[in-house]
Amino acid sequence: MRTARAAGVLLTLAVIALAFAARRGREGGAELEPHPPRPDTPSPPPFAVKLPPPTPVEVEEGLRRAFGDAVHPAAGSPRSLVGDFNGDGAEDVAVPVSPATGRLEELNDGLANWRVQDAREDAAAERGPPPKGERSAVTVQPEDVLLAVVHGYGVRGWRDERARQCYLVRHATGAPFEARPRTQLLRYVRRVPGEPRLTGDVILVSVGGKPGFVYWTGARYSWHPLPSRAHPCPSTSP
Repeated sequence: MRTARAAGVLLTLAVIALAFAARRGREGGAELEPHPPRPDTPSPPPFAVKLPPPTPVEVEEGLRRAFGDAVHPAAGSPRSLVGDFNGDGAEDVAVPVSPATGRLEELNDGLANWRVQDAREDAAAERGPPPKGERSAVTVQPEDVLLAVVHGYGVRGWRDERARQCYLVRHATGAPFEARPRTQLLRYVRRVPGEPRLTGDVILVSVGGKPGFVYWTGARYSWHPLPSRAHPCPSTSP
């Protein structure tokens, strides 16, 4: 009798355990299934905001904040360009500049706030920028016209007082010198061997009379040629 009662208790516990396991299995399976977002779920707001076109005074203030008095806008140079060149959602500014008289040592100082780069040097792109404090193999020359780029910070972009990440790039200011969204270049770049990974807006420039564009690699600014028969991004200027 006692044996039969014990067997009945064990049977009851086994049934309860099986029911509980089956319920956990159904609930667990539901948790593992993907939950598609509801159609009325709003998307997160974009980080970038549309800013008004910069004034010459704002551009000069931005250059002075980033580079001090070591550079100035190049005489007769094209206009400044704005865009999200490094693809982080904040507006950047790019300006052709010339070295200020007597400031070459400061410009080429490895401890300076900026990086000096050459857009044509692919080998440097593979190595990345030199360690902080180490002089770059690329140096500014007195006659250079450089592309000064100031990366933006927050919703105010390059106008923000905290925007101090900046670069001086050689061989990056040749005509047509126009900013374009990366999407306008993708169909042409796909035809070029060794396609770069475009993460932000690009700048159309020519080097040695050859059309191409300057883009952000993730560590530096580099130039990439366009196919000889391509005519990308016709100017929308009136």
